[in-house]
Amino acid sequence: MRRLWIIGNSGAARECWWIFHDMLAANAELEKSCRFEGFLAWKNFPANLGSMADLQKGEATTHPVEKNDVFVIGIGAPALRAEIYTIMKDRGARFFTLVHPWSDLGPATIVGEANIFQRGCSVFCDTSIGNANYFNGSVSLSHDTKVGDANFFGPFALLLGGCVVGSRNLVAVRSTLLEGAKVGDDNMIAPGSVIYKGCRNNTRMAGNPALPIGRLGVRP
Repeated sequence: MRRLWIIGNSGAARECWWIFHDMLAANAELEKSCRFEGFLAWKNFPANLGSMADLQKGEATTHPVEKNDVFVIGIGAPALRAEIYTIMKDRGARFFTLVHPWSDLGPATIVGEANIFQRGCSVFCDTSIGNANYFNGSVSLSHDTKVGDANFFGPFALLLGGCVVGSRNLVAVRSTLLEGAKVGDDNMIAPGSVIYKGCRNNTRMAGNPALPIGRLGVRP
């Protein structure tokens, strides 16, 4: 029996619990092979588990990684997702990908580990997805898109055919990447933006057409 732990102790972590709950309800075999053990805080971030507060079971950085443990990164912030994935992977952790039963991953799709697909996501043919991404509700990835690692896509984000997205980007609610757009690393795309060609790294993008409106801190 695998023991599933959700790293995080706020709203995104609770949403991950509900995705897993719905997966169990839809898959009797999964219910026999995997059970939820609890939430693990990350570096003492303040807790906001509400009615699930009694399910917090400690701190991820000091939690002993056992052979039957699998982990979900229940945090939305891209930089934190990347940090958690790297540190826990170095500690020997194995990860679990959440795919809500109402989401659909199409044929010839390559998906890494530690990803989250909320309710209503659609991933079409010949798409490549890296590790530790969070696709919130009703995100749609068209054919031949390529996504790196530790990105967050807000509800109703749309990536049209042939888009390329790097790593650690925040693509906000109802943003659209038009066909063939290329986005680098560590960018923030504002809600409702329409990306025509793309952007490089560390850029804030907003509008239709989306234009640079600022710079983000450069990673060391």
